Amino acid sequence: MRVGVSRAARRSPPVLFAVLAATAIAAVPAPAARSADERALLAADERQRLAVGSADIAAIEAISDANLRVNAPSNHILTREDLMRMVASGEIRNEVFERTLEDLVITGDVGVVMGHEVVVPGANSEQARMYGVRTLRRRYTNVYIRSGGTWRHLARHANIIPEPDAR
Repeated sequence: MRVGVSRAARRSPPVLFAVLAATAIAAVPAPAARSADERALLAADERQRLAVGSADIAAIEAISDANLRVNAPSNHILTREDLMRMVASGEIRNEVFERTLEDLVITGDVGVVMGHEVVVPGANSEQARMYGVRTLRRRYTNVYIRSGGTWRHLARHANIIPEPDAR
């Protein structure tokens, strides 16, 4: 489906963002319309967020596939072991970690969850050193694989959304 955007909207990023956000939100089924598989996938995604947000290493290990790879906002690719080590040490830490779903899809035993996040990095974290302790907006994609009836976190990509130039 192609969404048309007027020339005025193309020149006005806030209007364009609102149009695109409304389109993205409309694409996600209402909670009542979600299948049992979709609800289970979203529950796994929430468990993953809570595990990292609370620095619960046992929970991260439990939900993560052994082959987990994270393309982190720090511009590094992390393994499951890297992620657990960095969360345990405080290198990955957020004082605020909110996630907003925009889309999800399940194909066979692979589930993909996409959207945006708002984080405030912890004072001693890698992101705080890179960006300062301030509110950061990120895009994310989480990929899960169903194994033994359970969704396991297989891959993640998260990147900081650049702030528009204040001109």
